[in-house]
Amino acid sequence: MRQLAPVLALCALSGCSLFPSKAPPKTNFDFGPESTASVSSATPSPVHIVVHQITAPTWMEGTAMYYRLAYQNAAVPMPYAESDWVMSPAALLTQRLRSNVAGKDSETVHASMHAAAFYSLHAELLEFEQIFDAPDRSRGVLRLRATLEGEGTRVQRTFTVERPARTPNAAGGVIALTECSDEVVRSIAEWVSASRSASNEAATADIEASRSFLPAERE
Repeated sequence: MRQLAPVLALCALSGCSLFPSKAPPKTNFDFGPESTASVSSATPSPVHIVVHQITAPTWMEGTAMYYRLAYQNAAVPMPYAESDWVMSPAALLTQRLRSNVAGKDSETVHASMHAAAFYSLHAELLEFEQIFDAPDRSRGVLRLRATLEGEGTRVQRTFTVERPARTPNAAGGVIALTECSDEVVRSIAEWVSASRSASNEAATADIEASRSFLPAERE
């Protein structure tokens, strides 16, 4: 007992404990509420955009929030110990993309609506992480490949967005990656609209060209 007393006194002075401390609870993040200005109106009839669930590499399918220390070893992605996403980044992005491009959960659109023009949007998340270029300087990086198919059209494009983090921690990374996500969603929505317009113009040109080969009507 006499031998234990000095140990207890030393622990009291240093603030340590002989008993294991309980790990602090994790903080779960999402992208926050979406501003009404950034949400596009529902897709006008007779066009329907089916936004499929975004896919991601196996190691990114969970809720872990990853960062890289580029100034040490950029080839090692590391998860924050006390911070997570509320769901996988791919799922969070899918929600934002559907509310902006489809205007609703497109998976519920029935294929029985033959009169409507259907487009299918697939996307693959290639990069979604916070990269530290220095201990006090980091940035959010998002890279995504999207494919739009429908009405005889198939176009593909890779979107890459970076935003500086305001603070060199998980909270700063969340803000930076949310800004990246909003920018990518806006860019995809504009790209989808432009691709549809180009497809419609090409179809109209084909119709006009075919009419020019029809024999003239007799009076």
